[in-house]
Amino acid sequence: MARGKRSIVPDDEVIGGEPQTQFAFSQIDPDQSQFLEAARDSELRKLDSINPAARNRAVTNLSRILLFRALGGDVIDKTKCVAEALGDDMKKERVQTAVLGEAERRLRDVFGFSVRRVPARMEAELPSRFANRLYLINDVADDEDGTHSLNIQSSHVESSVEKGVLMMVLAFAFCRGTSQVRSGQMKGAGKKTRWITDRDLYGLLHRVDENIPSEPPSAEGRKKSRKGGGGGGGRKSLGPADGADGGVGQTPDVDALLERFVQLDYLLRDRIEELDGREGSSAAGEDGKVVAYAMGPRAAMEVGRKQVIYFCSNVLDEQPDPTMLAEVEEDEETEDERDGGGEEAVEEQTQGRTKRSRK
Repeated sequence: MARGKRSIVPDDEVIGGEPQTQFAFSQIDPDQSQFLEAARDSELRKLDSINPAARNRAVTNLSRILLFRALGGDVIDKTKCVAEALGDDMKKERVQTAVLGEAERRLRDVFGFSVRRVPARMEAELPSRFANRLYLINDVADDEDGTHSLNIQSSHVESSVEKGVLMMVLAFAFCRGTSQVRSGQMKGAGKKTRWITDRDLYGLLHRVDENIPSEPPSAEGRKKSRKGGGGGGGRKSLGPADGADGGVGQTPDVDALLERFVQLDYLLRDRIEELDGREGSSAAGEDGKVVAYAMGPRAAMEVGRKQVIYFCSNVLDEQPDPTMLAEVEEDEETEDERDGGGEEAVEEQTQGRTKRSRK
């Protein structure tokens, strides 16, 4: 939920007995995401006519549900959350969009969170379940050193490790993946979305940390893991504590983390045909397809493709790829046009709503 502006480990900080390499994220805004649909004037007037206590209760309930779901890391389903907040009586009033707008305004004014939808460039190619997805985005302004993000990201070592793994996966998917994928359910999730097969992903992660398995779990092992068998059917990443030298294990269970990232919409996962026609993969199912990963809508909004590009250039000590940057900027311009005014439209709606409430 936090914006990925800068997340570093200070030079003098030591974790697990080992000095940590410092990587600085650039101060780059994440990808644009869609604003909420504006309520019609008739719906706003109907909401104004409802008993003030009932109206405030509905807005308060929805604000709390959105906030707690987001802070808990849960996926937010718009229809379910609004129905839960309004209850059977208020649902009959048909003021769902107006109440959601009021809840979003309260979260923005009090906590600095804005409520957004899946980015327009991704929405059309995603399965229907993503049409109801909502995300809370942290819009609190940060300083040039990224102090706000540092305070959030550095609060727990385990959380920092998870975010580090996510950044590596996003970097590999975006910079080493391919957009020539049309065989899966998601049809590419946007013409320029890059996908990386799980075999290639695990191979690259293994080169970063040899304790991470070099091969993905088998199709059968993955099924057992999702049913609660754990770690791909008994398989999990090995940490230093599992070796002969002992010590504190720093290597996370990548199998479990990838599953979690998919559940939270940080990653997209699909079954596709082998990108280069290779056969006989142990990770392939009976249909001959393999698992592939790509950047999900939550990562697009919290981290952003441009952030990933700068992250890779920082790690490699090179300049950002101008071709990739141009591609992202072109998509952002198109999305701004689709968004129909963006923040200005939201501000106009908010001001209009406030004026009506004072009458």
